[in-house]
Amino acid sequence: MVAISRFAVALSAITGTLAAPTDRADAPVQKRGPYNFVMGPDHPLMLARRNLTMSRRSTNYDQDYTTGGTVDFSPASGEFYVSWDTTDDFVVGVGWQPGSTAPVTHGGSFDVESGLASLSLYGWSTNPLVEYYIIDDEVDMSQSGTQKGTVYSDGSTYTIWENQRVNEPSIEGTSTFNQYISIRDSPRVSGTITVENHFQAWADLGMDLGTLNFQVIAVESWDGSGNCYQTVSN
Repeated sequence: MVAISRFAVALSAITGTLAAPTDRADAPVQKRGPYNFVMGPDHPLMLARRNLTMSRRSTNYDQDYTTGGTVDFSPASGEFYVSWDTTDDFVVGVGWQPGSTAPVTHGGSFDVESGLASLSLYGWSTNPLVEYYIIDDEVDMSQSGTQKGTVYSDGSTYTIWENQRVNEPSIEGTSTFNQYISIRDSPRVSGTITVENHFQAWADLGMDLGTLNFQVIAVESWDGSGNCYQTVSN
């Protein structure tokens, strides 16, 4: 990941930070497919999927990528702590493999002393290959790409952006793919992210996701210092 004085550049760099995730084998998760927006919420298949979604509580996936400097990352089931002092980039967090449309609740602290940083729900889909972010807080980031619209969710408006990355690292190797980004207008470090609201808003704008890959509450930072503690559940 490169410094995000140009946020899209930073986001593209995150695609290179996916090299070292770790599955935690002691917290099994029920497998579900991607949400089908053609089916209504009361469709029997959607009700069954919702039951599976709501039964999944424990995190089972750690995202741990660093490129240098001092990054102390301590993941556990349903929580993590990270402190950093580095001129390099990193992205760390905990969540699920695969991701889902279930609401994600996170809470704690996010203290950035210097540099650029974000706190987000971060993940990927395949077929199509998409890197996505729902950003609840950020420090000193700017955004480029195409502003697509807005969505109101969980007490705030989020501005929606789309950006294309060409021949960049991804979970499928060097590829061309889109980034979907929702940025909260009223930053917060704790709360519930109603994921389905963002996925539906993106779909309404022609920004389609495929099969969900991993999904984590993540901290990213570039050329700075700080610390963060977050609990993560759904």
